Amino acid sequence: MIELYKLHWSHYVEKVRWALDFKRLPWSGIDIVAFTKKEMQRFDCPQTVPLIHDTATGVAISDSSPIIRYLDETYPGRPLFPIDPAERDQVWQWMLRLDSTLGLYARRLGYTQVIMECPQTLAQLFMPDVCGGLFTRRGWRRLAAPVLGMMLTLRFHFHRNRQDGVYEALEALLRPIAKELQQHNYLVGGQFTAADITLASLLRPLRIVPYFSHHPELQSLFVWQERLFREHGRDATFPYEDAIRAQRQRRGTMRGLVRWMKSGSDEPGGQPPDALQVAKNDIHPVNRWSLVLGLPAYLKLRWFSGVHWMPNVAPIYMVNPCEQKL
Repeated sequence: MIELYKLHWSHYVEKVRWALDFKRLPWSGIDIVAFTKKEMQRFDCPQTVPLIHDTATGVAISDSSPIIRYLDETYPGRPLFPIDPAERDQVWQWMLRLDSTLGLYARRLGYTQVIMECPQTLAQLFMPDVCGGLFTRRGWRRLAAPVLGMMLTLRFHFHRNRQDGVYEALEALLRPIAKELQQHNYLVGGQFTAADITLASLLRPLRIVPYFSHHPELQSLFVWQERLFREHGRDATFPYEDAIRAQRQRRGTMRGLVRWMKSGSDEPGGQPPDALQVAKNDIHPVNRWSLVLGLPAYLKLRWFSGVHWMPNVAPIYMVNPCEQKL
């Protein structure tokens, strides 16, 4: 039995769930308290989510890509890495690169979108069982949302999305990948691998970010993702997707007009020339003293981000899914 310590909405956790299901390994999920991670403190490995404990071997390991590699090496049935050594290394480099870029950028922009449009959802994500679910109730959600938003903004620097060029970097990364997948069904070697699980899973938060979900050059990429979700029985939506879409339907608008962006950037994409050894992360420490800086950062993100309202329309890949071609 594999014990998976998880946050149920995490796109990194989804990677591991998908790998476990694909390999048909028995597993049980253990939801953790996001801010304390007390459920994981008995393990010697880094306290990052996801984390697995293999009760058969006694191994505890964290970080989604090392977990998947461990699972594939320990349980070789239904492999997620090719036999060819060069292709295996290519899959591994794709995983580390996507973890270090797409995963981080999508997390920043996904949370940004929730904070700008539907901040009360944060309490339902992070505090569903705190005080018996008190903070998931309507009035209490309003009180909890700014505090959670301040903490997350400081932890991941959402208020610096423009200065850090997150939109531009992500667009430059995804456009060549979308073109490649219009010619081939999979990232490496013409077969489904852990690289495809990584790409499809880490794309998920961008489905609520209009600049990307509605991007004309990325529609085929989301169609590719939808196809894999259907073929492998993955969840069609996550709760935060449903919440923000319901909010948009009520309002008739969404925050998707990125004022400063110059569309059609020709920055290079593709795989990097230098090999990665480990995935990068972008978590910044937050304590009660630094939290006083959270309010201006949160207000900047909510009201002065340079991302403006526009009419709510469904992305093309969702309107006409049968007409999209890979």
